[in-house]
Amino acid sequence: MKILIISIIITFSIALLNSANINAQLNITSPTKPPAVDIKKILQSLIPLIEVEYQSDSIVVLKGEESILLATNGTISPFWQAVDIVKHYGYSLGDVTTSGMGSQGNPTRFYALMTK
Repeated sequence: MKILIISIIITFSIALLNSANINAQLNITSPTKPPAVDIKKILQSLIPLIEVEYQSDSIVVLKGEESILLATNGTISPFWQAVDIVKHYGYSLGDVTTSGMGSQGNPTRFYALMTK
């Protein structure tokens, strides 16, 4: 029984390696997706006060520092404008959270988690 299982595993492994080798020789690649939208680049040109903390095909995390937003605009509205811009690219607002205590050493930061 053990010999049968081992021979099946070896056969399967050889088949996988041969398939990969054939694909490499024929230069076959998997279908490509359209290029991802660079949210960071878009926001840097439109609202540079908001940072893209993380971006993938399905998640964008935006970060805004309250002290910087209030000092330059007197409001945090650029944060919400950035959320609206990202919505335009098919993301939905999933959650908003804050961190920090509003002090100089630990400023308040706003985070928006957006998903597709």
